[in-house]
Formats: sequence, structure tokens, C-alpha cells
Amino acid sequence: MTTEMIWTEIDNQKVEVPVGTVLLHYLQEQGLADKDAENPVVMASINGRRTTLREPIIGQERIRLIRLLDHEARATIQRTTLFILAVAAEELFPEHKLSVDFSYGGGMYCELQQGVALDAGQVSELEKRMHELVAQDHPLSPQRLGLRAVLKIHERRNDEQSYTSARYLRRDSLTLYKMENSSHLYYGRQLPSTGFVSGFRLVSENPGFVLLSNLGGEPDQVTAFVPQPKLLDTLREYSSWAGDLGVQDTGHLNEYIVQGRTSDLIQISEARHAKFFVDSADQIANMEGHGRLILLAGPSSSGKTSCAKRLTVQLRVLGMRPFALSLDNYFVDRQDTPLDEDGDYDYEALTALKVELFNEHLKELMAGREVFLPRYNFISGKGQMATKPTRLEHGQPLIVEGIHALNPQLTAAIPANEKLLIYVSALCHLNIDNFSYIKTTHSRLFRRIVRDAKFRGYPASETLARWPKVRRGEEKHIFPFQNNADLFFNSGLTYEMAVLKLWAEPRLAAVESDDPFYGVARSLIDRLSLLLPIDASQVPPTSLLREFIGGSGFNY
Repeated sequence: MTTEMIWTEIDNQKVEVPVGTVLLHYLQEQGLADKDAENPVVMASINGRRTTLREPIIGQERIRLIRLLDHEARATIQRTTLFILAVAAEELFPEHKLSVDFSYGGGMYCELQQGVALDAGQVSELEKRMHELVAQDHPLSPQRLGLRAVLKIHERRNDEQSYTSARYLRRDSLTLYKMENSSHLYYGRQLPSTGFVSGFRLVSENPGFVLLSNLGGEPDQVTAFVPQPKLLDTLREYSSWAGDLGVQDTGHLNEYIVQGRTSDLIQISEARHAKFFVDSADQIANMEGHGRLILLAGPSSSGKTSCAKRLTVQLRVLGMRPFALSLDNYFVDRQDTPLDEDGDYDYEALTALKVELFNEHLKELMAGREVFLPRYNFISGKGQMATKPTRLEHGQPLIVEGIHALNPQLTAAIPANEKLLIYVSALCHLNIDNFSYIKTTHSRLFRRIVRDAKFRGYPASETLARWPKVRRGEEKHIFPFQNNADLFFNSGLTYEMAVLKLWAEPRLAAVESDDPFYGVARSLIDRLSLLLPIDASQVPPTSLLREFIGGSGFNY
């Protein structure tokens, strides 16, 4: 019998292979997928969509190879490291389920469920077993299973969380990954085998630990651990709250939706936000000194603007008249703006602001003296002074919102007892099962995709193209100072992803297959597919979410 041959394109070169050839097998024959090679192929993009190497080549395909040292491989390396952790934990602690809860400190925070603490020795033993599994180079094989079979497997393993998450999937089958000699099944793309993983470390963080994985583009190097106790407390507090409410994962959120309980969930989530503004306003009212400077900072799409407006309303309830001061008006003239590594104007650099003038104005305002405030013209790229002065009353709150608000240099002239620093970010992590979760950065990205499309006319592909640069700016200018905050406001809403999907999915589906961000768009659609939708008409006009989907009672 004659084997049918087909032509396909691999890294812009045409090759002829038998139809149905598994890509991994072809690459192994070419010596391109050997884990001991200098930079082996570990993934591929087929017709613009990222996939594992175990896909068969069926017809004329556009295949782009992704190698271990490529930054693009980082997420898959981390996912495989988590798989190895899951298997090691199941072997060493069979009576206690491990839970990977959220991103923290440069890694992923993990705990044994039911409040079982791990001491440093146990964490060390767990890391040792992980290294043994890597050395044994176990293959990681995809298994296409029907939904009924998946549910039965989770039921037999008494894995209620995974069972509930899978129960509401709107597909008849799904691909799970199995490690040789293990009964564990794992969601999401994996490397060909455990031997491709190299850089990782476990750090004790009572009662759990932090898994530090590889640096992007440097799989042998481990990310540095950056302890941030205030952030950790906020993340743990939310985990506990969501668990008590019964919405700790996608499955239980879907259960709320199926049971028609979304109105209750929305009201409870919004009341949680409202409590923060009540408590914060009371704290501001009790501040000592002649000035009350409130500084709000947070990453992109965290809801800083809505936070400032909600806080303003609550301060007005207490009889105070807060004044908002915009940092945008303190930009240096455009020709004096510093440049970034790409040669573009870097408006996110602290030196892009007139910091000295800003401090002078803060001192004058908080002392009750008149100040002629600047106004920056974004068309001309120049600033000019107002013709009428501004003066604050004794103790009148002054609210400043911006990415540098927690940087001590921005307000160096103001005593600490006259400042309240608030860090704002969407920190509602959402687990899929015990070992997979939707990152909080994804919820901010969905917010930005929706807002960019609705209010700025940007297609999703343009937002996705801008996002890496936005994230670099956050890492440089915001995250290093977040532990300076006096208060952490978790601006995330437990239900929001189920609302955002109604806007985000069609925008992401519009990204064409020849777009460089097509694979990212499809991956985000896969995340949203885990959730059932919630009708946005239930979202109140005062909700922070309205900043992104429209219909807010506030003017922006």
C-alpha cells in the first residue's frame, strides 16, 4: 500500500512527509526535539495556533517551531513544572490534596488543603522528588477523553473541585495530559516530557510554599523570590472569603449561574467593595495633621479611576470635600520626555513628570495657600499654568491617582502622617481545578480589551500588541512599590469574568489566523469558555466594572 505524501511548511521551508506524521516524531528524526540539544523544539504554532508537538500533520500546514529558550515557551514550561509538582505531592502526601492558589512573590503560592502546614523539611523533600521526576524524563502524553469519562475519573478520585469545573464545560470531549506511571490528569499544553524542565525552586511560606519557576527565555534560571506580606495577606483573605461564599473556582461560579443565584453573588461582591470605601473614608477622616493626601496606584485596568470616584462619594457622606489632582498635568514638555528602549516617548517614567514642581504645589495646597496649577495640552505637548488659583481648606482631602503614587520620590516633601497610600489591583484569582487557575493579570487584560474596543475603537489584536509593554511598565514602576501601601484594595469582582466574556469573546474571535497574536487570542477564548455568561444588566451603575463595560453612574 502506497503511503500518501503531503507538502507542509515548517519554519518557512517546504518539507514532504507522510500524511498523519506526528510532528514530534518528525522532529526527533531530524534531531530537533532532543532534550539534551542546545535549544530543542518544545512546542509549535500550527496555522497561527499554539499546540504541542504530538499533533499529526494532516494537510498543507503553516508550522512555526517554538524552542525551549524562546520567551513564548515560558508558560508551558511553568505548566509542566506544576504538573511535576502535582505528581510529587500526590506521592508524598496522598492523604492531603495540594492546591495551587495564586501568583505571588515571583512564583505560585501553594498549600495543602484543610489547613495542613508543611515545614521546611517537607518542602525540601517535595522539591527533591520533583528533581527525581525530571531526571526520570517521563513522557507527558495527551489523552482525548469524552466528558462523561472525565467526570467519572474525577468522581472516582473524589476530586470534587475538578468534577464541578468539568461538569459545566460546553464541549463533548477535552484533552488531558497524563504522566507515565501516574494516574494524575492535567489540563493545558505540556512539554514532550519532564526532562525538558530544569529551573525551579520551592520556598517555604507558612503554611504553604512558593513554587519559583523559570525566567522567560532562560529556562535554567529561576525567578527571584520577592516576599510581599501585605499582598499575601490580601490574596489569602480573598481566598478564604471566596471559599466561604462557595465561589472559589470556575465550576462553583458556574453553579451559581445555573441555579439562578447571580443576583445574590453580584450584590455580595459589590457590598464587599462598598465596605472598603466606608472603612477607608473613616480612616482618612481620622488622620492627624493639617493635610490629608490620599495616593492611589495600581496597574493597568485595575479600576483606579472608579476607586477614586467611589472614595470621593464616601468622603462626601462624611461631610468632606475631596479635591482630585491629576498627575497628567505635570508632564514635562514633550521634547523633554525621556525615551524608552524602543526610542518611543516614555510617559511612564518618573522623569517624565515635573516632580519638583509637583512637590512644591503639594506643600502649598496642604498648607492652605493658593496655587496656580498646570494644565498639560496633549495636542501641543506643552504645559501652561491656570489663570485662576486653587486653594484647599484646612484638612481638605487631596486625592492623587497615578502609577507612581506609591513611589516615595513622588511625594518626598510630605510627612508620612499626612499621607494614606492605597494600592489598587484586581486580585480575584479564579481556580479551574486544584492545579490550574485563571491569572489575575488575565482579568485585567479582559477589562482592557473590552474598554479599548468600546471606548477607544481599538481591535483586540491592537490591545494584545500593547499589553507586553504595559506589563513591563508595571514591573518597573508599580510592583516594586506596592508593599509601601497602607491599604490594599482588591478591585476584582468574583463574577466579573462571566460578564466580560460577553464583550471579550467576539473581539478575540475577530483576530485573524495570520495575525501574530492569533494564538494568544485563541488561548484567551479557551479560558473564557470555562465560564457561563452573566447578563450585564444585573451590574449596578455604581459598580467598578461599569468603567469597562459602560453604563456607569460616574462620568469618566
